[in-house]
Amino acid sequence: MSSENIYDIVIIGSGLGGLACGSILSQRGYKVCILEQHFQIGGCLQDFKRKGKLFDTGMHYIGSYEDGQILNTLFRYFNIYDKVGVSKLASEGFDILQVNGKEFAIPQGVEAFRSKLLNQFPEEEKAINAYFDKILEIYQSVDIVNLRNIVNFDFAAKKGEGENVYEFVASLTDILDLRNILCYSNSLYAGEKESASLFIHAIINVFYLQSAWNLVKGGGQIADAFKQVIEANGGQIITKARVTKLVCKNDMLEAIHVEGREPVKGKQVISNIEPLTTMQMIEGANIRKAYMSRLRNQDQTISCFSYYGILKERTIKYSNANFYYYKNKEVWGLDDYDESDWPQGYMLYMKESQDHKGYAESFTVLSPMDYNEMEPWFDTYIERRGDDYIKMKHDKSERVLTVLEDKFPDIRSCIESSYASTPLTFRDYTGVRGGAMYGVKTDSRNPIASQVLPRTRVKNLFLTGQNINMHGILGVSIGAVITCGEIVGINEIIDELRTFKQETM
Repeated sequence: MSSENIYDIVIIGSGLGGLACGSILSQRGYKVCILEQHFQIGGCLQDFKRKGKLFDTGMHYIGSYEDGQILNTLFRYFNIYDKVGVSKLASEGFDILQVNGKEFAIPQGVEAFRSKLLNQFPEEEKAINAYFDKILEIYQSVDIVNLRNIVNFDFAAKKGEGENVYEFVASLTDILDLRNILCYSNSLYAGEKESASLFIHAIINVFYLQSAWNLVKGGGQIADAFKQVIEANGGQIITKARVTKLVCKNDMLEAIHVEGREPVKGKQVISNIEPLTTMQMIEGANIRKAYMSRLRNQDQTISCFSYYGILKERTIKYSNANFYYYKNKEVWGLDDYDESDWPQGYMLYMKESQDHKGYAESFTVLSPMDYNEMEPWFDTYIERRGDDYIKMKHDKSERVLTVLEDKFPDIRSCIESSYASTPLTFRDYTGVRGGAMYGVKTDSRNPIASQVLPRTRVKNLFLTGQNINMHGILGVSIGAVITCGEIVGINEIIDELRTFKQETM
């Protein structure tokens, strides 16, 4: 192995977690190399263009990006804040919910949301205040999100982790409309009625309520910004570099085998791919059978069908908000459907035309979809799935359009061209088992089962990504901080993070 293939840090996978770790460590002087199996970096940050129109695949909007808020601070610390273009979603309603035949706009600001609900449901004041007090208590209890130094990580002690969102809200109020509004964000973590964690719900809800923003140039700009930082600090990102084997000796990772290339060595190695996939590549280390069994048995969150539409000019007014539609009377159950009655609902995001302000140029629709529907094509790959697969995508697209017509009656006549992707597309581009939108499912009935620590039995191998801390841009960014903290000291990083927090008036 040549000295050119020896690095201080090797990171497997260029998703958000891997890129964030690369940014943190390269800026601290470590010689970093990131290995990415695809031709494009970014994982769920990836975007693509059709007829000059930009579409996101995973990262559609972000939260808590005002000065002083947590993602703003993290992006400044990563040194990508000034490289990412954003625009604020509508203050009076950044998310619009349609369920049970009614529509409700979610305003930005926790207190603005509380106030709006108190005005609409004055008889439910006690329930509304109890809900907001609880989610704020949970959010404020997380040391790292609030940039407080950490004595020890006790995953079992997370407030709300063992509590169920549906049961908590149901205990507060019998009003179905209010329950729906309080629980609408379950789409952002694939929450299921019987298992959704109140901890996850609280963190995600507060994160977006604090402030919500569009990514003007798509999620790919975040990956590009990380790439600039890593390379400016001497780091290297190698694409089309699929890791096939991790060879260990004396519980140390000695060599990383890469398809079609010389082996690579890292003094420390961080895997940003799935923990199970990582462990299955290890040779020469004693990985406990019980640990492997637990990883294999972890349930995955549901995947989704994505419909991408390019609109004819000046046909659909642009809405500076995200739209959530539920076919049935409540916001739960998008994942629990009979195939003949799919889809049960969707999330819709628009992009504004730069030539005709006030009008949308394109839109994206995401609808939860069971990966097992793809069984006939499990062993196929992108662009090689056959005519039956193309027909299936067309049929699913038609069903999506039928449901869209409830909100946009003339939508079919407004579409110039369209594209679609399935759980298999997501699986093959991101490497996520089952095309899971949000990785491993967190179950409030057994929260410990979904927890995977960043430190492994291989002394110089660490894990990061959406299955380590929490999914989403906040969860994965914080997870990267936690993983790097195993190498350089978590409180040293938190001390540094505090210096990047912008004071607000």
